[in-house]
Amino acid sequence: MANVFNFIDYREYLETFYNEQKGRNKAFSYQYFANKAGFKSKSFLKLVIDGKKNLSSDSIQKLNSILKLNGKSFSYFADLVAFNQAKSVQERNFFFDKIAQYNKRSSARTVLLQQYDIYSRWYYNAIRELVITIDFKDDFELLGKMLKPAISARKVSEAVKTLERLGFIEKKENRYIQCDPIITTGDEVRSLAISNFHIQNLVLAMSSIDTVPSSERDISCLVLGLSDESFGLVKNEIKKFRKKLLDIAASEKKVNRVYHINFQALPVSEVINANE
Repeated sequence: MANVFNFIDYREYLETFYNEQKGRNKAFSYQYFANKAGFKSKSFLKLVIDGKKNLSSDSIQKLNSILKLNGKSFSYFADLVAFNQAKSVQERNFFFDKIAQYNKRSSARTVLLQQYDIYSRWYYNAIRELVITIDFKDDFELLGKMLKPAISARKVSEAVKTLERLGFIEKKENRYIQCDPIITTGDEVRSLAISNFHIQNLVLAMSSIDTVPSSERDISCLVLGLSDESFGLVKNEIKKFRKKLLDIAASEKKVNRVYHINFQALPVSEVINANE
């Protein structure tokens, strides 16, 4: 039987549960599943699993007449539904914190939370670049002061150890090198972590207007009227430019600073009707 605590997406859990039941009983169909749980629409559960419908509090209770989750298992499932269906980053963070409290001793859950930290906090990637650039001799306070804004030695130590433990960096002959991590987060957690990362980047960019001399930064803005087709061309040009910047960084021989380079393109008006 599928263990609900091993899932970070309730739709995947429902699909796994359905396939298990189908494997035991060929007569077990989506219609049978829906009827047994008391849903009027025979296709409702299939639409939920496919991400085309959401679950309400009432439908969670109905589903559980089949899932038969008890105590913490049911609470976890309900919080997982809330996490997956949350609309704002703030709400998703709230429910992610809740589901992170379950099954704390699970090694898989520990890795998940560590990966979340790496993708979610701006300074993890900055540290990953710094440790291969300077020989800081495990002086975490020095490394923390190298960041803008500076962070504590404790945070730096935790970041370096986590990056090393999860295979993002490796120590060879007293110097660090970068590696490609073997373990990755699920799409749901990665999506939330990246949203948090972008929010932190925007905050850093905003504060840099007061804290970083204009000669050491570049912040600019264009306001353009575009069609959907032209906006697609703009996005493609940004994508090509990002690739060019990566090529420049890859060929760099004398790194002396780590930069965050952000791109934002967002609508500041509603869609304009051609007849207006």
